[in-house]
Amino acid sequence: MTELSRRRAGRAPVRLLPLLILTVTLVCAAATACTGPGTAASAEAAPSARESGHAAAVLTHDATAQRQRWRLFGALQILTRRCMREHGLRYLITSAGPQPPAGATTAESIGSRSAPGYGVSTALGSLNSGGTAQDRYVRSLSTAAAARYTAVLDGPAGRTAPLTLPSGSSGTYATGGCTARARAGLYGTVRAALEDTLVPQDVDQLLERYLATAPSYQKALQRWRRCMADAGRTARTPAALIQSLQAEAVQGASAAKLAREQRAAATADQHCDDASGLRRAGATERAVFLGRQPAGTRTRLEEVWQHRQQALTRAAALLGPRG
Repeated sequence: MTELSRRRAGRAPVRLLPLLILTVTLVCAAATACTGPGTAASAEAAPSARESGHAAAVLTHDATAQRQRWRLFGALQILTRRCMREHGLRYLITSAGPQPPAGATTAESIGSRSAPGYGVSTALGSLNSGGTAQDRYVRSLSTAAAARYTAVLDGPAGRTAPLTLPSGSSGTYATGGCTARARAGLYGTVRAALEDTLVPQDVDQLLERYLATAPSYQKALQRWRRCMADAGRTARTPAALIQSLQAEAVQGASAAKLAREQRAAATADQHCDDASGLRRAGATERAVFLGRQPAGTRTRLEEVWQHRQQALTRAAALLGPRG
């Protein structure tokens, strides 16, 4: 029952929105059953309009959400470096790549039609070139020095706290070290920082299972697939289409090739979305899904939204107007 707050070797998992996804995994506790949509309790009360709007916003991965993640990642890097410097240690800030464009199309929203694209950056190629400068620096340390460095960064192994997600999955997360201090400095608490990623991620998985059985969404998806096949694209979902472009970037595709591929794919995607109504059907079913969730789940999504707004305000102060 562990938290994987950072990868110390190897490559980040491929859900590759710019290099700013906080990758944390909680495994199910032996005493806690992992529940899905079929086992979740029924909603205790109808959600308010505000609650529904904020919950939907937390689960909508559009260009605005990408840009917010970019800013939050940058702020966390700054706070982590400050903490490490206070301990007399070096910390090399990892770049999240260029800021995602405001008009990017995502798996859940259509962006600019005059400049179609997904905001996939060649910066993802660094994932396939020996890791970040920070990773290489830590690997260059002696075994003893690396152990001391990691203890300051991640805190003592025993300093953890439990966290249970809406699905019933549970695990622990580190509460000590400069990483935790940076999270608390941005979000108010370490828990709030982790819930900003983990709660939406967890509810997203429940939503995906729900969509797999939603007739109106599945019919729209089939129309989208047929349209994309006619355009010479074989992706089964918009997310899979974007991931294929991200994989090209990881493999080192040139900026020119990536831009050309993105524009062609996004143009076809936008046309087929218009023809199929796929994203519109997804938004409708998301609202239905949220209305059926337990009040506690909706409350947690609302809390995520509130904490994220506070963190974005702090991030703006840290990064300045150009951030």
